[in-house]
Amino acid sequence: MKRLSLFWVCAALAGCAASPAVSAARRGDNAAVARAIEPELRAGRLGNDDAAAIARAVAEHAISGGDAQERVRELRTCASALASELEDRMKTHDAAGAEAAMALYEIDELSAGAAREWLRDPSDDWRAVGTRGLVREEDAAARQKALLDPSVKVRRASMRASAEAKATADVPALLEAARVDPDLMARTEAVRAIGRIDPPSSDVVRRLHDLWTSSDDALREDIAHAWIAPHLASAGGAEEIRMLLAAGHGPGAVSAAALVAMGARTADGKTSFDDDTKKSAIATLVRAIDRAPRRERMLALAMSPLSNPELRDAVNRATGEANDLETRESAWSRLLEVPAEHDAAKKALFAFASPESPESLARRARMALAADGEISVQAWIEADLKSSDPTTKLLAASALASLHRAARAAPLLADPDAHVRTAAACTVLAAR
Repeated sequence: MKRLSLFWVCAALAGCAASPAVSAARRGDNAAVARAIEPELRAGRLGNDDAAAIARAVAEHAISGGDAQERVRELRTCASALASELEDRMKTHDAAGAEAAMALYEIDELSAGAAREWLRDPSDDWRAVGTRGLVREEDAAARQKALLDPSVKVRRASMRASAEAKATADVPALLEAARVDPDLMARTEAVRAIGRIDPPSSDVVRRLHDLWTSSDDALREDIAHAWIAPHLASAGGAEEIRMLLAAGHGPGAVSAAALVAMGARTADGKTSFDDDTKKSAIATLVRAIDRAPRRERMLALAMSPLSNPELRDAVNRATGEANDLETRESAWSRLLEVPAEHDAAKKALFAFASPESPESLARRARMALAADGEISVQAWIEADLKSSDPTTKLLAASALASLHRAARAAPLLADPDAHVRTAAACTVLAAR
């Protein structure tokens, strides 16, 4: 008889008691969770559904503690799996409750009308939720006023509301916010909102050009993405991209080149850029892969469409880079996508993934192989769960989820680090 997981047995039988691991997780007794999980894992009895039940209990406890706001924020990536828990949490009127409400809004589990109920709340966290709901045409004045609010949370929420509303009237205020807001993330939100608002404007393109000169690399990438948006490309953004590609350096140029090479299109389905611009984009990416500084090189390797033979050749050349193992590993990881190169790439990545490799290289190679479905790296990945580095542990959990073995990451649900426990719970829940 096929074994039923604890999760489904308990779902089928009314009044079924929670498993010892689930009960311990609800209490926040991490040592007891570890004791309950270990023999089940060793015997191969802990399935993905069982692990998900424990992960849910871990998440429930995490969002009730003293650091609940941070924990709720970490659970946003699996908010859909925790909608009912987040709905219960938002009933408590504190900062974590507001974080839960915002997470629910972003997955369409809280309406704009319900969000606006908190517009006049004394808490900045809850006012931000209210501001996020300002997406109607008649909300324009309130939305634009919120762009100047003393609270950065409210300002960011107003920018996201503008993007959702596609509010043309907000663009001048968004341009000014992109120029002067003291918060870098708010400036980024403003540029991204402009990129989503449809009507074309050559003045908007010009203002973004002026902003480019005083921006850092991160914001320049967002400006380049905005210029490529169909409505701005047709209003002069395409010419800005052509000039940017002619300059040919910087993360903004590399990111723009990749989007052009992928075939950016206008709203009516036509390509936004002529053949000469596409050739320039390919040349920019090839130069970046061959000889750019590391950040640009890695970006080009990650974003280049390998359907193009020139780019495939450049990535192949990067696999022979003698002085930069990270570049070689990244290049081989991309070549897993190319059928003719797949076997060679897998062989090279196995060498990087072995325990003898530097840890950062090994974990990246293991992630790539796991994403490719290579089950033979599972033992190495499970060994990473015991690392002292939180990032290594969480990447291992993600890799196990890629292999459809999320239950094997269950030891992290009892990790001493609250961040690791919460993020691992999210990985396990999202994998179901």
